[in-house]
Amino acid sequence: MRTKKSVLPESSGLGEKEKEIYFLVLDNWPSTPLEIAKQMNEDVSTREKQKRASTKYSYYLKKLIEKRLLLSKKAGNSTIVWPLIVEKYRTIHNILKHHEVEHLAAMNSHKQNQNRNEENYSMTNLEYIPANKAKTIGVR
Repeated sequence: MRTKKSVLPESSGLGEKEKEIYFLVLDNWPSTPLEIAKQMNEDVSTREKQKRASTKYSYYLKKLIEKRLLLSKKAGNSTIVWPLIVEKYRTIHNILKHHEVEHLAAMNSHKQNQNRNEENYSMTNLEYIPANKAKTIGVR
């Protein structure tokens, strides 16, 4: 029987809240602490409650960042997070994009060589037409 590999390493030692937050970010990235608080149905109706919720989820996000499950970037006073696995996808995409350019260049080169070979072939396979026949078929 085949077992599915989890995106989340088993030895990470995460609590239930951290796992829940990680999977939220995995499903909805990039994300901020306030967005996560809203998804977790926290009350963010006032500025004070928003600050409290943002601080609370920033704490959990920092723990996930330290465990190298998430990456972050500061944008003003807010922290934007996304899963590390996304960086792996981006790396793979860049590699494939680079190879696509090489592939297209190789195809173009092959096409040019093929056209040259066709021209050379048509030049070498010209039939000799005697002058008296050339006049009758209109070739000079």
